[in-house]
Amino acid sequence: MNFFKIRPSEKHPSILLFIMFYCITTASITGAAFRDAIFLIRFDKTYLPLMYVFIALIMAMAIEAYKKFTLEKDQITLITISGSIFSISLLLFQLYMPDWAIPVFYIWMEIVTILSIMQFWILAGAVFNARQAKRLFPLIIAGGSISAISAGYSISPFIEFFGSHNILYLTLLFLITSIAISHFIRPFVDEQAQFQPKEQKSRNIKFDPYLKAIAIMVLCSAFISRTVDYQFKVMSSEVFPNQNDLVEFFGSYYMYTGLATLFMQFFLPPASLTFIVPLFIIWKLYRAFCATNVVSRLISYWISRIFACC
Repeated sequence: MNFFKIRPSEKHPSILLFIMFYCITTASITGAAFRDAIFLIRFDKTYLPLMYVFIALIMAMAIEAYKKFTLEKDQITLITISGSIFSISLLLFQLYMPDWAIPVFYIWMEIVTILSIMQFWILAGAVFNARQAKRLFPLIIAGGSISAISAGYSISPFIEFFGSHNILYLTLLFLITSIAISHFIRPFVDEQAQFQPKEQKSRNIKFDPYLKAIAIMVLCSAFISRTVDYQFKVMSSEVFPNQNDLVEFFGSYYMYTGLATLFMQFFLPPASLTFIVPLFIIWKLYRAFCATNVVSRLISYWISRIFACC
């Protein structure tokens, strides 16, 4: 473990967190591939922008409610309870999913993914302090990239033998495994660090220019990512009109993005990640937007769709 700068006392919790994050990411990837495919094939894909709006609104309320009801609660207990609820709900969706429930499943799968990942990092922060996290978290994050590669590669043979309609069983398997692993991490948890401090209400909250710039950057990034995501998914559903083929394509997509992420994380110098890569992405997005005028068309479409549903 000297190559990864892991000390003997850190070996077991690092391996357990690595495997746990691997399982959570695999569950997220398999669930997302099935969610996107079933929505694009069996439901009206023109409602996809509206799903983005609903997800943003519901996640804001869900996270606020989660923070309120889980304050100073044991994280592993929370992971067990919420994971059990997630597993039972996904099993019900697997056994019975009429067309009207597809949008509900689309939003619910996003909630499962975000809350599971958020709970994991809260738990990881209770295992390692800030100095340890700086050394060990990049290795743990690599578990997500490796998961994308293996999960993306495994989707195709799974569909060949069992069909895409059964892929949620694979999601359930890894979700339940992540819950089981969390209990093996308990001996390494700092009991004081895992409890979130009580919120201190402040009468005057000041947003300096730095925070405003970050907020604007996050909003722009979210808008661009959703715009590209919408165009990508709609084009994919037109090229692959069959559900099995579309799920396999999404699996291949996750596999190649996992390879690219792993390569950039361990082999590219930091300067290229902070300067060259962002410039290249901005240039490609600029060329795409100029060629398709996608931004103006999607803004108009989103506004018309939202008003049409009101």
